[in-house]
Amino acid sequence: MSNTILIVGSHPIRQNIVNQYETLGCDIEMADDITNAQGKDYREICILPPKGVDDHDILQAMETFSKAYPETPSDQSKPLCHLLLHDNVTLWLLQTINLYPEIHKKFELYAFTMEDQWAKNVFCGMDRNIYPPLDREKINGNSNKIVHLVIAGFSELGESLAIHAALIAHFPNYVRNQALRTRITIVDKDLAARKDAYIQRYANLFEHSYYRCIDLSQRCMTLYHEPIYHASREDFVDVEWEFVEGDLYDPAFQHKLQLWGESKDQLLTLALCDNDSNSNFHRAFGLPKCIYQNGITVFVATERSGMLEKVREADDYHNLYPIGMNDCGYDVGLPLLQMAKRLNYFYKCSYGQEGVPTDMPTEKVEEAWRHPLRFNVRNSSLYNVMTIPTKMRSLGHEEKDWDKFFALTQEEVETLSAVEHNRWSVERLIGGFRPPTNTERDEIRKNIETFITAKETGKEMPEKDLKNIYKKRKIHYDLCSYRELREDKTGQNVRLYDYDLIACIPLIAQSFKETQQ
Repeated sequence: MSNTILIVGSHPIRQNIVNQYETLGCDIEMADDITNAQGKDYREICILPPKGVDDHDILQAMETFSKAYPETPSDQSKPLCHLLLHDNVTLWLLQTINLYPEIHKKFELYAFTMEDQWAKNVFCGMDRNIYPPLDREKINGNSNKIVHLVIAGFSELGESLAIHAALIAHFPNYVRNQALRTRITIVDKDLAARKDAYIQRYANLFEHSYYRCIDLSQRCMTLYHEPIYHASREDFVDVEWEFVEGDLYDPAFQHKLQLWGESKDQLLTLALCDNDSNSNFHRAFGLPKCIYQNGITVFVATERSGMLEKVREADDYHNLYPIGMNDCGYDVGLPLLQMAKRLNYFYKCSYGQEGVPTDMPTEKVEEAWRHPLRFNVRNSSLYNVMTIPTKMRSLGHEEKDWDKFFALTQEEVETLSAVEHNRWSVERLIGGFRPPTNTERDEIRKNIETFITAKETGKEMPEKDLKNIYKKRKIHYDLCSYRELREDKTGQNVRLYDYDLIACIPLIAQSFKETQQ
């Protein structure tokens, strides 16, 4: 395969990416337009259009380029395409429906927005010396603490931070006490329209979540929403939401912020995400005193980090962290993707004929990743590994040692399996799945029972696998509380799949660490 990297476009992040590839010793070819690079093959391609270019135009140009690009032999990996988009909705559409198949046919696509990537950096980076985690104190099964993220300014970055927090912030204490849900509060004086669009986009998530809407100008709660099956089924979404229409500096909200900042039961994090960097900078120094005194993490969205980095040298403001800079924040090595490859290999072995793997040879990991995988399947593996550091912290491991332990106890496996199921449930709801209705659930359960009976008695298997049929319609039988999980058609309780995955985390972590050394 060619060692040449093609970089197209003039986004401010381009020079940072060029520097990374030069450090890796790659040959670099630059182009202003993707159509100027026809007739060659590349190791990787970076499409970095400047702000203002429409995502549709970006994807159409990439699709045209893909059609003329040579096929990759089946025993080789397709070139990796880093594709920068500008709209979170475009990215969400790529993740949930099969768009632009020609691109996926020719390239391994890693599509992202800068806001999406920054959210991953902030919450899921492998180096926690940069950004403190939301769970900066250990949350195990006996803890009474909750993670609380407050986002001021519902910008594209604010949206990305919110949905990524919902993807990763899952903890063992919810298994013991379902009142201990992660809380995400969003405050913006112009919240109404954007909030409604957000709730509708992730309709299945919010239908099964607790959330409330508050209008500070009216000093009233305009909506309190309970999960659709509240009181009829056990709750299984461990994240709750609060949408506050009003200004961060409204006295009522400032009072709340102070109470949250002083609370011993909350691990508070504040993200200042207004579209105006100057506004975020100014607000960073006008928060309740307890925010600074207690060292509560404050993420400050800014185009340039220079002044904030200097200010952080002072003891009073060491808790301020610049994020969202437009000239950095992207690692071409994609460490989360490398971890996701190892998780995918686990699935291939565990759900195939090989059983749970005992090692992860790089060539086999890469071969498994080459098999046709839909974009949403790849993203599911990515979302899963994003929570490995969170799970390890709940067991008392720090980032510097979570790759060095060799086994989990059965108790740890069972506890984290419940956490993993809760995480998976939120991920599936975000991806557009919903639980079956009571009638659908009964129908699927009876069908599963016929499979189990046929297997036990040697009778002919049913023609229809209703669980799988409904799953193709984005209706998932296993979207329920952990305690409600039942057998699948093999006769095994589906909890066993989570057991295997959790038990394999040390191997995944160690294998990944070896590739980073």
